[in-house]
Amino acid sequence: MASFQKARPAVTFASCCQSWPLGRDWLPAYHWRENFFKDLAAGLTLGSVLFAQSLAHAALCKVSLITGPYSCLAPPLLYAVFGTCVQASVGTGGLVSLLTGEQLAGFGDEEQRTHAGAIFTLLVGLMIGAMGVFQLAFLVRFLSKPALSGFITASALLIMLSQVKPALGIPKSDVGGIMTILLTHPKEMDDLNPATVVFSCGCFAFLQLMKSLKSLSRALKILSEFKEVLLLIISALLASRIAEPCGIAIIGSVPSGFPDLRWPLQTSDDFQLARELAPGAAMVALVTFLSSFAAAKKFALKAGYQVVAINELLGLGAANLAGALCGGVPTQIGLSRMGIASSIGVASQLGANVMVAAVVAFILLLLSPYIYFVPRCALNIIIILGASSLTEFNHAYWLWSLRSTKTRQRTYIMDFLVWWVAFLFTLILGALKGILGAVVVSLVLIVYQVADPPITRLGFCECRGRWLSVKEREDTAQRPGILAVRPEGPLFYANMERLEEWLNEMEISANAAGTPVKAIVLSAAAVGFVDTSALEALVVLMDAYQKRHIALLVAHASGQPRQILNHTLGDVLPAGSLTTPWTVEECVQYLLAQQKAEFEQAALLETHVKLQAGDPSAPLSPLVMRGSQTQVRVPSMQSFPVDSDRESEGMPSPRSDSGWHIRPLQSSVQFASGADLASQK
Repeated sequence: MASFQKARPAVTFASCCQSWPLGRDWLPAYHWRENFFKDLAAGLTLGSVLFAQSLAHAALCKVSLITGPYSCLAPPLLYAVFGTCVQASVGTGGLVSLLTGEQLAGFGDEEQRTHAGAIFTLLVGLMIGAMGVFQLAFLVRFLSKPALSGFITASALLIMLSQVKPALGIPKSDVGGIMTILLTHPKEMDDLNPATVVFSCGCFAFLQLMKSLKSLSRALKILSEFKEVLLLIISALLASRIAEPCGIAIIGSVPSGFPDLRWPLQTSDDFQLARELAPGAAMVALVTFLSSFAAAKKFALKAGYQVVAINELLGLGAANLAGALCGGVPTQIGLSRMGIASSIGVASQLGANVMVAAVVAFILLLLSPYIYFVPRCALNIIIILGASSLTEFNHAYWLWSLRSTKTRQRTYIMDFLVWWVAFLFTLILGALKGILGAVVVSLVLIVYQVADPPITRLGFCECRGRWLSVKEREDTAQRPGILAVRPEGPLFYANMERLEEWLNEMEISANAAGTPVKAIVLSAAAVGFVDTSALEALVVLMDAYQKRHIALLVAHASGQPRQILNHTLGDVLPAGSLTTPWTVEECVQYLLAQQKAEFEQAALLETHVKLQAGDPSAPLSPLVMRGSQTQVRVPSMQSFPVDSDRESEGMPSPRSDSGWHIRPLQSSVQFASGADLASQK
């Protein structure tokens, strides 16, 4: 098992400027002899694959195709400065490209969309960078994993559906996507190009064949990593001969060389456009970091090191800012490329990003003319197969399989419903509205969970000697008259009323069953926070229970709940029960010992009354015959009778410092001495 390395410390822009050299901490310690050729092989592979993918992703963004490679020049270099994931390959991605394409679809022509794309990328970079500077990584936690999974799965389907129409050679029209054509305009299918359909099927079969070669040998596995590059080369050679006579659309001429660096916001119209694009950019920034950070954590965990969220935010923010200056589209960490980097054995950012940028630059400088005959349908097939790997239907199946569990069943069912809500919202309303719906559903879920937390009833498990959930363990037993409960969450103003209602319901049920509740043990093991409203409610609740002669004890209190409860209720609860938190069993033993003391005290008083009345049947118990005052074990708080089947066993106190002690029983009645009792007899 890989040992975990120490995480790199979080950095800010100021600290980075003080140590600006590229790869501020990995480059000085780089082992050139051991790792250079690994990184060289990884860089050549990833650079070639990224160039091919970026062309397809640019088409998905509805911008100029050359914008895709432009987006992969500077961003990988900037991520190498700030990023903490070794295997992370920064470049264009299908999910972010789909969201970007939705935002840019309303603009007139390709040139306008390309300019708007640069402004959009600038906004995404500024927002991600601001999250890093102000350490706002916690904001992404409000999007739950089921919501994110449902959104990504539906987005992958939208990506694939958006590529089916051009892959079939259907001319551009205002009718809509393939589903709209099939449902409302089936005659549009008559316009498909048979040659394009055959060519697309051949591209699909080729990629599937190359994918299946991975398991045959190591050499074929390495070859299969270049499947997109090989597809572009082979398809370009074929299209150079058959594209024109068969009517297969090709990429055409693309400019050579590097893009001109330009600040996207130049005129007042640009600033107005930025204001219009800002809401969509915020959602894309959220998805970019979520998907990228999840992929980085996944591979870092396998490799045995940690990634730092703030550094990832800074790295992705700087990467997108640099991409905007190049006129590019938003970039992210590519999950599929990370898989390639991991399988090849990339050793550092040199192979994952620096050499990747160098390969893309080399192709732009020298090989751009050879892209002319690449069929557009080949790019469509690359996107379709790439998006198919993003679907997470297995996550929905896993959530559904958890519904039969005995504990937290409600939580699992809710997560399953959240997955489907996010999935359907995205599939029906589109990616942007889908992610908004997923965020809203996640927030509603959080509010519901904290406002109505599960409350677990506990029972004593003899075989384990612990108090466990009665739903989780069938071999648990209830103590007669004692109700042990555990709220599964913090106690605050929104959910305290629910706890009171639940306790009242349990008390009514117990009274109806003939076993009235005489003591309540509240386990705070899962209570991480108690606010002042809940504290006041607990004080009122305890006062009401005391008037009904029901004891209320708190077990397993720690952290902030222990401090605030000890400060407010320390004089009411047994001394030491919060200072050194008692367990549920210790609270129960305290109640049993308390009941035993009550029985002894009642027996003592009854015997005294009989002796004063001259009753010859009064026993001369050693407990009674101790002079004018009798030593009785009395709790330090009000006594409440509790039924139990173990009081006769003479249970000791839970702890020597448990807060109850030996003290004289104060009574206004004078006890007879032993000599007086003997003379009376």
